[in-house]
Amino acid sequence: MRLSMFHDARSRGVLSAVGIALERTYGIEVREALEREPPREAFNARRRQFDASALLNILAREGRRPFLWILSPDIYVKGMNFVFGVALFGIGAVLSTHRLHSLDLVRKEAIHEIGHVLGLSHCENECVMQFSNSVAEAEMKPSELCNECKNKLRKMLPSLNFE
Repeated sequence: MRLSMFHDARSRGVLSAVGIALERTYGIEVREALEREPPREAFNARRRQFDASALLNILAREGRRPFLWILSPDIYVKGMNFVFGVALFGIGAVLSTHRLHSLDLVRKEAIHEIGHVLGLSHCENECVMQFSNSVAEAEMKPSELCNECKNKLRKMLPSLNFE
């Protein structure tokens, strides 16, 4: 499986580490890293944030699947003050580095969002797929998949070659 990766200019510095983490975790090939700024029509001036669902749908319509779009501005989805990322199963994910103050957190959240793209849901185990509603929660969760999530992936996608 190949993953297309997109980024804005300010997120370029995390690409290599994120790509390596995704390849190691899921056995997928990161195909490209194309610079792409978020379009103004997805910006909510009242909230001063980008609508993550709108961003996700913009790239989803272009057909490059699966994808990860890493952006520096703050993002949200309806009903939430902010999100670190959002994903559509089988399609792609958008990830914001805005609130993620370390490369470790960016890697964790990229692994988490691509887990959703591959079909994993939130997990109650000691697992990177735990739901995080704050930076503190994201810091506390591990950066690895639990055995239960690994087994789910092996059953859903036997062609993946991961740890």
